[in-house]
Amino acid sequence: MNRSPFSRGAGGILLPRYLQWTGAGLLSVAVVMAVFAGVRRPQALGVQPAAEPQQIETLTIATPTVELPPLVVDPPVEGIPRLASLHTEIPERPNYKIVQYTVEAGDSAWSIARQFNLQPESILWGNNWINAEAGSLQIGTVLNILPVDGVLHTVGEGDTLERIQLLYGTPIEDIVAYPGNNFPLEPPYELTPGQKIIVPSGQGQVVWQEPGPKVVAGMGRKSPGLYDGPLVYTGTGYFIWPIAPPIVITQNYWGAHPALDMGTYYRQPVFASDAGTVIFSGWSEWGYGNLVIIDHGNGFWTYYAHNAFNLVEAGQGVLQGQQIAESGSTGNSTGEHVDFRIRVDGGSFLNPLDFLPPKP
Repeated sequence: MNRSPFSRGAGGILLPRYLQWTGAGLLSVAVVMAVFAGVRRPQALGVQPAAEPQQIETLTIATPTVELPPLVVDPPVEGIPRLASLHTEIPERPNYKIVQYTVEAGDSAWSIARQFNLQPESILWGNNWINAEAGSLQIGTVLNILPVDGVLHTVGEGDTLERIQLLYGTPIEDIVAYPGNNFPLEPPYELTPGQKIIVPSGQGQVVWQEPGPKVVAGMGRKSPGLYDGPLVYTGTGYFIWPIAPPIVITQNYWGAHPALDMGTYYRQPVFASDAGTVIFSGWSEWGYGNLVIIDHGNGFWTYYAHNAFNLVEAGQGVLQGQQIAESGSTGNSTGEHVDFRIRVDGGSFLNPLDFLPPKP
């Protein structure tokens, strides 16, 4: 029986018989090789053999080193210790009592008031035995220092709270309520002669003794004791400091001290603040020591007090900046200084700081 050289393959397609055998053989060989390859090279098929576990490499990343600044605590804090205390701390309470102060070198009512946070008038009103100018202050003098601004009133025969209220302008309620006066909480409020009463915020009289001869109202330099002859020079109207710098103000202008005190050294030159004519040069009987007064011929006078020596005479003409004295501490004074004043022609005293240039 003759066999056909063709046979039907997959899909009914006629193929030569040798191709069918050859393809089958090739397929068998390919399968065997693939199995062999899978056993020898499992990595090629993506399968890890169990007998040989994979080595995992560790990835090391270099981290840069950053140096932080040292921690500094100023002051060092080491905790808050609780220290043993053998006594009870009593908080500071307001002072309602009068204290005593002894006047020292260089003191004035103004400087003492600043130490105790008071108005300078309160220094005068707490010590009615000194004049309002406070020129009576001497080293070693003992002063009453009030705890508040106001007046120290000494009760006299027949005094009443109503009269004290009228004298100083402080309501009775404020007087009896002030703790330092030790009045009872309810009336009646009894007053005893000699009793000291603090009148808080009270206003006393400010009466001061002017330096030099007393100027009679309406007479000006025609008043007794002042030079009344012809004037030599007329001032410029602009004032200069009466001493060379540095300028140290030791007492400012205030109600009972219408002047400017400037600290000096002994015999420091004192200069005319403006041109004019000397109308007084001599010893002041009113606590100002050696005193010079200049009439500037333009409605202004200037005063220079407590000098060690005066270098000019009444009737003499002086120019602005000319030396007229040497400073000192004569009269009622607690240290070397010059008491400088500017006055309207025979009238009121003005604040020198309103007329002088800025301090050099």
